Amino acid sequence: MREYVDVRLPYITRIVNASLSQGRLPVSQKHAIVTPLLKKTGLDSSDMNNFRPVSNLSFISKVVERVVTSQLQQYLAENDLIPRFQSAYRKYHSIETAMQRVWSDILVAADDRQVTLLGLLDLSAVFDCVDHSMLLKRLQSAFGLTDFVHDWAQRSHF
Repeated sequence: MREYVDVRLPYITRIVNASLSQGRLPVSQKHAIVTPLLKKTGLDSSDMNNFRPVSNLSFISKVVERVVTSQLQQYLAENDLIPRFQSAYRKYHSIETAMQRVWSDILVAADDRQVTLLGLLDLSAVFDCVDHSMLLKRLQSAFGLTDFVHDWAQRSHF
């Protein structure tokens, strides 16, 4: 692909722009090869509930997904819609920066002789149970993704 990037880039750009301007992903790009993978090593492989589907999308679908992700992240950042302490999906934020913040808060509380309670949630399987219609409503009401963007997200998910 890299060898012919100069030749293919204008076509790829047109496909991506058409998807965004028409508010949909072409049906031909909605196909994926789905592979079941164990959620965690050591789980019983005879129990289908221990598997999660992993979809391998087409190249064009991945490119469109990256463009949309980039534009959405830029929109959220410019409009100050990302929670201040969110570490996931943010530049210069990681599990390390999140842990540093938690540790710093614990130390400050200890210095002030306050009790510290830490509640942890395991959200490792949260995406297995996302209700897409509720997600779209939330994107619309809380983040202002309406009309065209909302329609694209609604029509383009797999």
